[in-house]
Amino acid sequence: MSMMPPTGPESAPIFPAPQGADPAQQWAPPPPMYYSAPPAPPRPRTLGVVSMAIAIAVFALSIVASVIVGVHAGPLATRTPTSFSFNTSDLTPDQAAAFAPIALLMGAQMLLGTLLGLTALVLGIVAAATKRGRAFGVVGIVVAAVAPIASFAAYSGALIGTLPPA
Repeated sequence: MSMMPPTGPESAPIFPAPQGADPAQQWAPPPPMYYSAPPAPPRPRTLGVVSMAIAIAVFALSIVASVIVGVHAGPLATRTPTSFSFNTSDLTPDQAAAFAPIALLMGAQMLLGTLLGLTALVLGIVAAATKRGRAFGVVGIVVAAVAPIASFAAYSGALIGTLPPA
């Protein structure tokens, strides 16, 4: 037996190259056996939209409540040339009865505004972090963060605008 490779017509490849194909590509390695995962479908933006809607509602209602409380508390305050004070023990029974619904509104604003504002803030952070309505979540975060500042400014402006003369 000879150890020499065969020569002649028997040395042709088992799978001949198709007509017109480059013989160098005939023995190319096969493609890898792994495939990339299909892209994940886009996540719903509902969380970001809910965050933004709650934040905008809290912002608007808080401004309205602050103006109402400030307008009603201003005339009942005591003013000096350098400051003013508001003490509910100085109110007459008629003034106290008239101010009771306003005080209830102020308490509801603090409680609900804080709870819903924090809810909007947390939902906005989660939405932005998990890409479930990132832009809406960022708007919700910003509005929820600005709402207490704007509310206090509206309350202060309404209160100062309605103070009795010194």
